[in-house]
Amino acid sequence: MSDYSLQVVNNRELPPRIPAQLVELEGNYNFKPYIAELPDGEILMSLSHTHAEEAVTGGTLTVHPVTYRSPDGGRTWGDGRHVPEMVGAHEPAVTVIDGVVFVTTHFGKPPRNDPIAGRDYLYNVIYRSEDAGRTFEALDITAEFLGDPEEDQSESTRNLLRLHDGRIILGVDCGMRSYILSSDDHGKTWKSRRIEYDGVSWEGAGRSCLMAESVLFFSPSGRLMMLARLDYTQVRFDRDLPHLPDYHRKTGLDQFDGEVLFEADDDLTRWRPLRALGFPALMYPSIVDLAGPRQLFTFTVREIPPAGTGSVYPKVGVQAAFVEEQADGFMDFRLAEDLVIIDDSTPASQRNAGCFGNTIMTAKGTLVTPYSFPKIDEEILRLADDRAYLDPVVFNRYAEMQNTYSFRYEDFVQDDKELMEMMLRRCFSALFLYAQCANKGGIGTRVVRWRV
Repeated sequence: MSDYSLQVVNNRELPPRIPAQLVELEGNYNFKPYIAELPDGEILMSLSHTHAEEAVTGGTLTVHPVTYRSPDGGRTWGDGRHVPEMVGAHEPAVTVIDGVVFVTTHFGKPPRNDPIAGRDYLYNVIYRSEDAGRTFEALDITAEFLGDPEEDQSESTRNLLRLHDGRIILGVDCGMRSYILSSDDHGKTWKSRRIEYDGVSWEGAGRSCLMAESVLFFSPSGRLMMLARLDYTQVRFDRDLPHLPDYHRKTGLDQFDGEVLFEADDDLTRWRPLRALGFPALMYPSIVDLAGPRQLFTFTVREIPPAGTGSVYPKVGVQAAFVEEQADGFMDFRLAEDLVIIDDSTPASQRNAGCFGNTIMTAKGTLVTPYSFPKIDEEILRLADDRAYLDPVVFNRYAEMQNTYSFRYEDFVQDDKELMEMMLRRCFSALFLYAQCANKGGIGTRVVRWRV
């Protein structure tokens, strides 16, 4: 663990720098970390891990969750443990409720399905553990399980949430249809209910996307909320939505999605949009309760936000800001002041690796935030800085050295030169971060301990 310092942009209440501690996990491919605290104070981390054997398997069989444990509030971490029940699962996110550990994941992502996936479309699996995450039982969330007549891909909220009456809920999409799953026996059995959204529609979307990567939480006054990741170029609202960015460029990149805040009615069957949050490229949120009407909102900036869309610190990384529930019920996400920069280590010439981590507050009051970051060979970083990916010879030389991606330079040639460069830069980074081309890249994970 080393000393670290968090920059505060446009500080009003907070100091310009916040002292912190930083820990870096070993390994070259630890991706999308998610943490939760167990009843005994131990922190459990789930993350995606892989090896560069795709060239042998011809698929993504080697993707698998790994868990880490910290007995001392995130200061030190033990060795990563491969979870045999989850081999092939993607993007594990851990929730702990009353000592029961839940991990949400997905399988079979088209067009390259996991060889061990049980279906040829994307579907979710909830893993449940009663022994602090050492062994798990699995529940496939499919159209059949939901009672949905259409066999379609499913995606879920990142987290599960315990309601005031003790039930545990999870949100799930199946195609263009959405459901709330509820359990009154700590996740042993589940019931599903179809839900609807007030005044929301989609243009050209193949699925609703509202539950995919969404986060469920309560406002300080106890209202049930959801932060949902949406494509601003597809979603439409019947009324003017506060703070909706005026951004309608169809890039084809999901890295320009953004967040919309929804509130549920009393029986959870209808959800209404309340407001958008700031700017495109804001995603992977988490919420931590603070004193009084305040909460801490942590999020990832996944791509450089377009100019004029509201970002006061337009860099890829992890940031955090205060949220205050006002007397009239408005949720004020204060993204323009006291903005805490937890990570901005992704170089401007690189994309795809940075961020993802949620924040928790331990029982002792310490904030803990993990995040992933790019690990790039100096030679490749120099090429990226010099925009050498615009040279088809350079781009294809490396693209032909790996088997994870089939794309080549020619696949990105188009009249829109700005978008073409954006795609080439993004995919050149992916060759090394995800495909680990020529053993010249990877993704690491760090953990920050801090307080406000």
